[in-house]
Amino acid sequence: MPMSKETLKAMIRDYEGLPISDEELDQVLPEIENYLAAAAQLAELDLSDVMSGRLYRAQEGELNA
Repeated sequence: MPMSKETLKAMIRDYEGLPISDEELDQVLPEIENYLAAAAQLAELDLSDVMSGRLYRAQEGELNA
């Protein structure tokens, strides 16, 4: 998903970020597009068979009291 310089400038302004020059935007924009492409690939992963690591698990074995 391509992102325009105008969109990035608006986001920086809306979130009160540091001002950035057009030259700096030219350097940053490809990295942001790479990040968005990687995030899109992750969103397409089928994780329906993967147990969440955030679930609580009972510890097996003896309890040390």
